[in-house]
Amino acid sequence: MPSAAGAVTGIKVVTLPGAGGPPAGSISLFDAASGDLRGVLNAEELTAFRTALASMLVFTERELEPTDAAGLVMFGAGKQAEWHLRLALLLGPRRGSIATVTVVNRSPASLAAFDAAVLAPLRREYPAVQFHALARDGNDAYDAQLQTAVADAAAIFCCTPSTSPLFPHRYLSATRTNRYISLIGSYKPHMQEVDSQTCLAGDLLAVDSRSACLKEAGELIQAGVSPDAVTEIGEVMASLAQDEALQNILRRGSVVFKCVGLGIMDVVAGDQLLQLAEQKSVGVATSF
Repeated sequence: MPSAAGAVTGIKVVTLPGAGGPPAGSISLFDAASGDLRGVLNAEELTAFRTALASMLVFTERELEPTDAAGLVMFGAGKQAEWHLRLALLLGPRRGSIATVTVVNRSPASLAAFDAAVLAPLRREYPAVQFHALARDGNDAYDAQLQTAVADAAAIFCCTPSTSPLFPHRYLSATRTNRYISLIGSYKPHMQEVDSQTCLAGDLLAVDSRSACLKEAGELIQAGVSPDAVTEIGEVMASLAQDEALQNILRRGSVVFKCVGLGIMDVVAGDQLLQLAEQKSVGVATSF
């Protein structure tokens, strides 16, 4: 996955373990002028971090009423879920706050590990937020519990490589008109984190790349989304200051954001992290 941004070029190499488990790999960044290797970063960590940053472009513009006991639902228990949750709590919406967090995952074992490694420290850091973990397998009450969590959620982050919808559209409450749904887990035409009705239910359907999403995003492909029905997030942010109607939708309407990921995101985010590491003397310095 090669890419270039200004004075920096980079390539990401990712492997899928034959025995199962999350992707492993590295991102190498080079000085475009000299060709020298500037640094090597963990691909899983950086990919999750930069994808979560993209999701936060919309989330940090959201405006919630002070009386709204807003819920956040997170599907997944991997690095993507971790960084989406960390950044959502750290950066927060433009107005209001999240009162409850429900992390949903198929496997009780994976969810228990996520609870111990991620949720336990966050409970101490954000004592005003209620954290819940909801596992599917072996849980007879799962459907009812999931519907309760999803129904009135102000934000839903889907971070799984699912091939079938994580919840049906009918679970969403019609009284919630200011919902944000972020879809970042599926990246192939046969993958689908939400059904077509949910995908098309927003006042705005934003994407990281129009061409990439229409080619790779199963939700958009299966819903028959046309190019003029989506708006690239770069276009949204560039127009936001001058477009009051867009401001109202982004802050108080229903927004669906689909992200399949771009190589340039790795290069730009990786370059900033390398600069920060150099400033703080973090990491291992070596020469080739």
